[in-house]
Amino acid sequence: MKAKYFKSGLLFAAFAMLFAACDSDRDDNPTLGPNHTASKFVVNTPAVTDQYIQLSPDNTVALTWTQPDYGVNTVVNYKVQVGLNDGGTEKWGDYLESGFTSCSVNISGAEIAKAICKIDGFKTEDEYVDMGFREVIMRVTASIKTTSSAVIDGTTITSNAVSFKHMAAYCNVPTKGTLYVIGSCCGWPEPSATNKEGLIEGGWYITETEIGSNVFKGVVGKEEIPAGDLTFRFYSKLTGWGSDDDPEGSIGWQAKDEAGDYSIASGTYSGSCTPGKGSWHFADFPGGKLDLTVDLNNNKVTFVVQ
Repeated sequence: MKAKYFKSGLLFAAFAMLFAACDSDRDDNPTLGPNHTASKFVVNTPAVTDQYIQLSPDNTVALTWTQPDYGVNTVVNYKVQVGLNDGGTEKWGDYLESGFTSCSVNISGAEIAKAICKIDGFKTEDEYVDMGFREVIMRVTASIKTTSSAVIDGTTITSNAVSFKHMAAYCNVPTKGTLYVIGSCCGWPEPSATNKEGLIEGGWYITETEIGSNVFKGVVGKEEIPAGDLTFRFYSKLTGWGSDDDPEGSIGWQAKDEAGDYSIASGTYSGSCTPGKGSWHFADFPGGKLDLTVDLNNNKVTFVVQ
């Protein structure tokens, strides 16, 4: 049969029917016997196992399985693990971040691609190499948890592995986030993709201290900023100026597009920030470089003149 190619945005939901339906949770609190190990835990063979699947940020891949037989009706927690079949050798990666309690799920192409990139050992976008279509395998681990989310000893069971024989990932390597500085210091360029290269070359950006930390820090500008009026705000994405109602990733001292007057004559300014277009204005900027820290966990900023 001629292989079919699945494009971005297509839902891979044409899978076989479940071998057995998931049991519903009971109102009572069943007690597990001394042997908690379940049986009959099977992930169904995907209907698209032989088809060509190009992962993308917009598509999903469906998996279905039977509920493990624990001998009681109870809520079961599931985790999906992605791996690669490399010439008969299975290479398993981490479990996906998403967890499930149902026996039928649609897994995002982005999550699968991230897992594959991690198995391949790519740590940065520059390291990424397109590996083409490969055999990707998946399996599911089930367990029962207490009300405090602790796994009950002896309830963990892992399913069989199923195969997607022709699946291709894309570059989804976790990277540090970036905040771009837009203001008088760099000539107020539009925060657009076409100006990204100039902002990077000019040093008008700060990056996360660690991936996912939500704390950004860096010294901006390759040259010292002249003394006098200084006005700027931040942008987390380069998709346009935005508006008061939709700031388009802009971060300032307030939501409304209005400059706020502050002092940095002492060499340091600390304050708060929020999604919005309210720029910081320093009429007494003494000149020099700026060491900027933006903590989006606490919505705080600290600007230090160097």
